[in-house]
Parts: sequence; structure tokens; C-alpha cells
Amino acid sequence: MQIFIKNAAGRSVAVRVSAEDTVASLKAQANESTVDVVIPVEGGKGKKKKKRIFTKPKKPTHRHKLEKMRALKYFKVTENDDGSYKVERTRQDCPHPQCGAGVYMAQHKDRQYCGKCHLTYKAESK
Repeated sequence: MQIFIKNAAGRSVAVRVSAEDTVASLKAQANESTVDVVIPVEGGKGKKKKKRIFTKPKKPTHRHKLEKMRALKYFKVTENDDGSYKVERTRQDCPHPQCGAGVYMAQHKDRQYCGKCHLTYKAESK
């Protein structure tokens, strides 16, 4: 009689057995016929790499500098003759509709720039 046994690899193997054989003897026969082969795998970590040597020190990272009472740079307060005070803006508001009121443009030596909408006004050169 012939039966089919599925091995660990998932393949079906045909085996001839007699009617008197038990399941235990079939398992023993299958284990005896199985050969385990260990093959070294090529590849892996590879050869050692040379350690990199840096000639310059690391660049220091940018640190945010806290500026106390920063809002005082945006306004100038002057006293009138009658004792009242007048508040003037030292920075220009951004006219773009995306920004709205309260967004001031940064003053550079050759331009005015809005950091929110990226609107830039170039200064006239003489």
C-alpha cells in the first residue's frame, strides 16, 4: 500500500507501507529518513570599516535667545505738550489679507519681510 506524507517543507512524499505498520512506526520511519543540513550563509556583517576621523569640531546648534520686553521695540511712546501720550508704531503692519492686524514686518537693511506670508518689500536703492 502507498500513502502520502507531508514533510516539514510542505511537500508530499509517497511512502510504501504494509497493512500491519502503525502510525508510530511511520513517524519513526519519517524521522529517520529526514536529513538536516546546515549550510553557512554568505553575506552577513561584511568586513570591518575604517573609523572616520573628523578634523573640525561639531558645529554648535542654534539656541533661541529670549529677549525681555520684546513688544517695546514695536511701539514708540511720545509725550505731547498738553501732558497726553501718543503711541506710534515703529514697524509696518503686513497688508496681506492672510496676516491680518498685529502681524509686523521684519526690518532688514535692504527690505521689509513678513515671516508669516513671505511678503517682501525691497527698499529703493540710490
